[in-house]
Amino acid sequence: MHKIDYRYLRPKKAAWLKTMYDAPFALREELSVWRGENAVILPAREIPGEEALFGRGGVVEETGQYVALSGIKNRIENSYPFESPEYRDEKVVYCGFMVNHWGHFLVEAVTRLWYALRNDTSIDKYVFTLNENEEREIRGNYKEFLVLLNIWDKIEFINTPTRYREVVVPECAFFCPEYYSPKFLEIFDALAENVKADPQWPVYDRIYFTRSHFAKENGLEFGLDSLDNFFQKNGFAILAPEKIPLPQMIYTLRHAKVVASMSGSTPHNMLFANNGQQLILMERLVMNDDHQVCINQMRQLQVTPIDASFHIYPVDFCGPYILGCNDILQQYIADHGMVAPDPEYTSEKYLGKCFKQYMHSYQENYRNRWFMADWYTQITDSLWEAYQDSYRYFHAYLDGEKPYLREHYFQIHYWKQWLKQLFRRS
Repeated sequence: MHKIDYRYLRPKKAAWLKTMYDAPFALREELSVWRGENAVILPAREIPGEEALFGRGGVVEETGQYVALSGIKNRIENSYPFESPEYRDEKVVYCGFMVNHWGHFLVEAVTRLWYALRNDTSIDKYVFTLNENEEREIRGNYKEFLVLLNIWDKIEFINTPTRYREVVVPECAFFCPEYYSPKFLEIFDALAENVKADPQWPVYDRIYFTRSHFAKENGLEFGLDSLDNFFQKNGFAILAPEKIPLPQMIYTLRHAKVVASMSGSTPHNMLFANNGQQLILMERLVMNDDHQVCINQMRQLQVTPIDASFHIYPVDFCGPYILGCNDILQQYIADHGMVAPDPEYTSEKYLGKCFKQYMHSYQENYRNRWFMADWYTQITDSLWEAYQDSYRYFHAYLDGEKPYLREHYFQIHYWKQWLKQLFRRS
């Protein structure tokens, strides 16, 4: 049974997270399979104005009827007109859209691959779709995933409508946040079983999956080095998951007693973990990640989420964000007898630097536009709670007492503030 320690979240965010864990999350032992002859597999086509994240696509019966089982609600669904598709005399399994994002890949692109564990010898190919007319080389951990599942030599990626002699459409083994099947976890367990360990691979009791290397050039996440410093001082091995070959990452993950990670798609790698492992989540968002909630439940993880962020303005999933050692993380450190980050990472000077980088990034990405996603309307109390908590760290900048962008030094307002301070001192 999963266990969540809510003590290190801001209270309203914690209450919202609890409602997510209390919501129904169905367990499905049996999954459906659709089979049809002369069916067409459609690559993804984005349709302007429609809500599906990846567009339209999937499988169409010989009669022209769309196979609903081939879609994923709000992700990819429904057909579109096509002419004279190429015919292939093969029996294939439709695997879905090959998402070019590791987190989405883990929770959406591989959910039909439980069928590959059946070892159906009548199958000629396992077919993934790309975007229409897209050319993409599948490599790295995406390829390694399919290699470890022992189906790489039967994988095909299509970018044009293609008709096959027979198409098999397995139902998704996981759909967030409604249901999951044990068959979904069996996919990841099969990969772990197929890993051939290298004697040179180190084993760590505690690991921290850092985003520092990944986020270094994106100009959206600030303060990550303070968290690296914190975990390093407390005996965690600092690992960048995107730089580790998949077999080694799975091996390392399964041999760790405690895993720490920034929130987002990085902890989705816990799908490869053992049931019941400990997970420390450094929260960067005001909202809670519904996919991670499901993963924590499926893997029965023992989770401690920590609001280690300074939240100021509503931003999209990409940020910008400020992370670091706020009062919440300091309380966690005190409660667990841990060592705080070096003083340089908790100083007013360091936080001021992070704030200036944050504001520069915010201006670059939003200009004067006020951003508000629809999901913020459900958690405005959490949004305000996080702002109030962070305001005390940066009130001098937010109240206009201190300049934080270069152009401010040419604004009369800040010259007035400087003169007021000068007169007070005299």
